[in-house]
Amino acid sequence: SLIACLVCFPQIRAFSPINISRQQPPEGSLKLLSYNILSSNLNASTANRDNPLISYLEDCEADIVCLQEFPFAALKNKGAKDVLDEYPYRSYQLSDLSEINSHFLCCLSKYPILSVEKIDLNSSGNGCARYRILHDTDTIVIYNCHLQSNSLNADDKAAYEELLSNPNKDKVKDKNTRELVKKLRDAASKRAAQADIVIAEVSKDSSPYVVVCGDFNDSPISYTRNVFVEELSDAFVRSGNGPGFSYNRNKLFYRIDHIMYSDAFEAYDCVVDRSIKISDHYPIACYLEKAKCR
Repeated sequence: SLIACLVCFPQIRAFSPINISRQQPPEGSLKLLSYNILSSNLNASTANRDNPLISYLEDCEADIVCLQEFPFAALKNKGAKDVLDEYPYRSYQLSDLSEINSHFLCCLSKYPILSVEKIDLNSSGNGCARYRILHDTDTIVIYNCHLQSNSLNADDKAAYEELLSNPNKDKVKDKNTRELVKKLRDAASKRAAQADIVIAEVSKDSSPYVVVCGDFNDSPISYTRNVFVEELSDAFVRSGNGPGFSYNRNKLFYRIDHIMYSDAFEAYDCVVDRSIKISDHYPIACYLEKAKCR
């Protein structure tokens, strides 16, 4: 058993790291937050300071916020311009399915957003946006990702919960279970291809300061996540503690929201914040120190 644990140590650390000494961020570090907000929590009539999501974003003290599933309807509220005024620079980028579900990828920044580009993921409902942000004299490149969802319906989630509570042979061969496995398999295959597309863009980028964050819809020991750590570092593994589950519904407890960064940064105090429970995700945040600041 000890030998098996030693052989699997990289996977164990990826799943549940321990970093006691990386909790105090140096002065001048940037705080980045990524959050799949579940679009139903915000609309045109609730985009005001009474909304718990708006209150959370105003109080989180992040320098850069990347949101997934940001609803287009919230932008139609004239009063929405009066909230989140600590983020003077904002970008709302359509996901691939925006014409149907009106979801956006959104970036809120205290620093100028120089450009926004859509990364085509060949997806029917997810997307990625690349932001170039000016910080001092440096350009920070941030990829805000919402990779392929599993698209599980109520029957699929019920089959999963039933399989956990009663994992016998008949349940494994049940029609609903087979359909669940097929959906998970197909979605994982699509995410793998999307991860390859994003990392190919990262490898071509000339800026040393690169961050890839968002809802990857995949676990810390998945192909999707491992594609990114071949070139980037995982902020939670480097500076977080415990399993850090970021998805919180239907007994699907996984860390599927991630922050990856290039060697020009150091990460500190990466946390999955369980204090806000309005979405099926928890936000993930960390502090990033530029190497030349040390």
